[in-house]
Amino acid sequence: MKKIHWDNMHKFNTHWIRVNFFNNKPDIKNAKLLKNVRFCEATKEAGFAPVVLDKESISCPGARYAFGWDARNRSKLLNNCYDKQDMQKNTVNSILSKAPYFNKPPKFIGLNTEDEPDLVMSYMSAEKVMNLIKAYHNLCGKNLDASLSSMMSVCGGVAVRSYLKKDISISFGCHDSRKYADMRIENLAVGIPKNMFGIFAD
Repeated sequence: MKKIHWDNMHKFNTHWIRVNFFNNKPDIKNAKLLKNVRFCEATKEAGFAPVVLDKESISCPGARYAFGWDARNRSKLLNNCYDKQDMQKNTVNSILSKAPYFNKPPKFIGLNTEDEPDLVMSYMSAEKVMNLIKAYHNLCGKNLDASLSSMMSVCGGVAVRSYLKKDISISFGCHDSRKYADMRIENLAVGIPKNMFGIFAD
């Protein structure tokens, strides 16, 4: 697979957010350590300056679960989802049982730091996603399988899923991400892991 060509990141004419998962505290200058934010909200803040997140940064139970920081406290997440989702409890339980999460959580998450990213994310229009999937066809020679959920969509459904599955992930977002990440009504969230960065090559 071709190494990423940063000059070709403009290929899909969208803003990319670089995501890094760190096992040790990164030596990052000029990065802002955020507190009391949702992960999707932090992706918006990363548009202004590099951002670093740790376990104490994330206030959203869904993101804390997805990144492995509260993966053992599933009952807390279930109760939170019951309060927010207009779904039957057994449906919520079934959906969460299939939600991706880190068994070994990262110590820190970097957004738009200078390191080679583990994945990149963007909020893209349907037409741009169509062009992305066409490039995926040319790169991989197969269809892109999607797993869609209206819960934990950006943190788990895009960031964690792309990293663990080593494949492109797409999400329509959730109520929180559309509110706190300022996702436009016509946009989808997309994640591309580094093993797929060849998609940016001309």
